Amino acid sequence: MEEVDVNRIESRHDPLNPNSGKVMLKCGMKYEGTMRQADINNKGICDYSMYSILATDYKN
Repeated sequence: MEEVDVNRIESRHDPLNPNSGKVMLKCGMKYEGTMRQADINNKGICDYSMYSILATDYKN
């Protein structure tokens, strides 16, 4: 995070693929919530789960 001088990195995934969320947790990201019907994929309107990590989380 120091190299690109950012304070926050976000990532999201389809809640129907919980293994993606496990990867994000292993990377130190924190689950922030599920946004209902906030995205679209090849099956139509869908939910997504949001994860993030802050610079302060990363340093700890």
